[in-house]
Amino acid sequence: MYITMNAPLADRDIENFIAAIQPHIEEDADTIGVPVRTFEIQVRLHLPRLDRAALGSPEKAYEAIRVHAIVRAAEEHQSAREAAYQAHASVLLNVEKVRKDLSLSFSDDYGTTLRFDDVKPAVGHRIQSRLHYLRSERADTLYQFGLHLPGATMPLTYVAFSRCDRQYVMDALTGHGLAAAPHEILVLTRMHGLAGIPANLMSLTIGRAVRAIKDRSDTRFVITAFNPMLGFDGRSFRAAGFRAIASSPVTYAYDQRGFFQTRRISRKLFPQRLDTPNNVLMVLGVPTAAKDEVATLDGLVEIPPEVHSRVDPINPPAIDFSSAGWSQWLCEHRALLENHWSGATAHPKYFEIPRGEADPRGQCGVASVWLARRLRTDLRVEPTYCFGRLSFDAAGVGDVDHHCWVEIGEGNDPRRTVIDLTGDQAEGNAERIITGPHDELRARGIHYEPISRLPLDALPTDRVWPRFLDLDDRLGPRR
Repeated sequence: MYITMNAPLADRDIENFIAAIQPHIEEDADTIGVPVRTFEIQVRLHLPRLDRAALGSPEKAYEAIRVHAIVRAAEEHQSAREAAYQAHASVLLNVEKVRKDLSLSFSDDYGTTLRFDDVKPAVGHRIQSRLHYLRSERADTLYQFGLHLPGATMPLTYVAFSRCDRQYVMDALTGHGLAAAPHEILVLTRMHGLAGIPANLMSLTIGRAVRAIKDRSDTRFVITAFNPMLGFDGRSFRAAGFRAIASSPVTYAYDQRGFFQTRRISRKLFPQRLDTPNNVLMVLGVPTAAKDEVATLDGLVEIPPEVHSRVDPINPPAIDFSSAGWSQWLCEHRALLENHWSGATAHPKYFEIPRGEADPRGQCGVASVWLARRLRTDLRVEPTYCFGRLSFDAAGVGDVDHHCWVEIGEGNDPRRTVIDLTGDQAEGNAERIITGPHDELRARGIHYEPISRLPLDALPTDRVWPRFLDLDDRLGPRR
C-alpha cells in the first residue's frame, strides 16, 4: 500500500557538487565546443558511479567522470550538428515562438508551416541511439512523431511511445484511483528537440502526438517522467497538460568502461554506488473523461524500490499456442511481411541469389525481430530472439546452419514455445510457419539448437537491427 507524499526533487550534496565544479563544466564544454547544458547532463548521468563520500572532494570526483562526460557529450553534439543541417534548423534562427497552427512568419515576408508526421523507424533509431542523452534505443517503440520543416529529412522535435510494461506504472495510477488496463496506457519514453528551437515547440509536439494516438488507439492515459537528478523540471510536460502523480526510484548502471547504460541492456553492468533522488512520474489524460480524472489529482504516490525493480510482464495473458486463432495470427503476419521483404532486408549471404516472390531465404532475422516486437507490444509476452541451427530428420529436407527464430519461455524448459515464421527457408520443407513446444518439435524430427539467445531490448545493438529498420520503414507507421 502506498502513501501520498511530497518527494524531494533534488539532493543537496549533488547540487553543491555541481555548483563547486561549474567552472570546470563550462571550461570543458567550451573546449570541446558543446552547449554547457549538454555537457552538464552527461556529468550528472555519470555521477552515480561514485559513492557519496567522493562528493566531499569535488575536484577529484570530477576527474573520475570527466572523460566519460566529454566523450558522450562530444558524440551527441557531433550527431546534433548533422541533424540540425538535415532538419533545416537554420530557418528558425531568431524565431522565439511557433503558432498553435504550426505556421511561421518572418519580417522579410517569408512564411511557412511546420509538418507534424510520423518519424520513420530508421530516423527514430538515429535520434534515440545518437542524439538523445541516454544514447540507447527502445526496441519496443510503438509510435514516434515529430515536427518537420518543408523538405527536411530530420525532425526538429521528436517524441516516442511504448506500451506500459512495468508494474510500478500501474501502481502509480491505481494509487490515485485511476483505473486502466495495460493496453490503455502508453509511456512517453523518449523526447528530443534540436538546440535553439522555439521554446513552445516541444509542448506543441506532445499535444499533436497525443491527438494522433487518440485517433489510432483506445489509449486512456499517457505516462512519462522527468529526472531532477539530471536537472530537468518537467516544464514541457506541464505545458502539454501532464500532472505529477508519483515519486519513483531511478536505476543507473555502467559498463566495464564506466559509461552509462540503461538497465534494459542485457550485458553485464555495474550498479550505481550513489543513492540518488527519485524520478517524478506524470500522467496525461487522452479522452475527455480521462482528462477530467487527471485534473483532480494531487500529491505524489511513493513507489518502493522493490516494486520498481520488478521486470516481469504485467499480468501476461494466457495464450493457447495450439489454437486456430494463434495459427491465423501468425499466418496473417507472415503474409504481411512477405509483401515487404527485399534484398536489403535479407542477410548479406543471400544478396546475390535470384529472388522469387515472397522468398523467405535470408529473411529469418528481420522476421524474428518484427515478431518479437509484436509479441511484446500486442500480446504482452516476453520473447527471446534465437540464433542457431535448424535441422530435420526427414529425408530430402535440408538443414539451415545459420537461422533465426523466436522462443517464449526459459531456455532450459523443454516445453518452451518455438515460433519460426520462415521455416520454409529450409530446402525441401513446405511448412512455412513452424511453431510448437520445443520437445514436441524434436519428437517430429525438427531440431532447433540455439547458439545465442537475446532479449528484445538487446536487439538494437545486434547486426540484424539495420536490416530490420529497413523492413519497418517499408511497413510504414503503426495505425
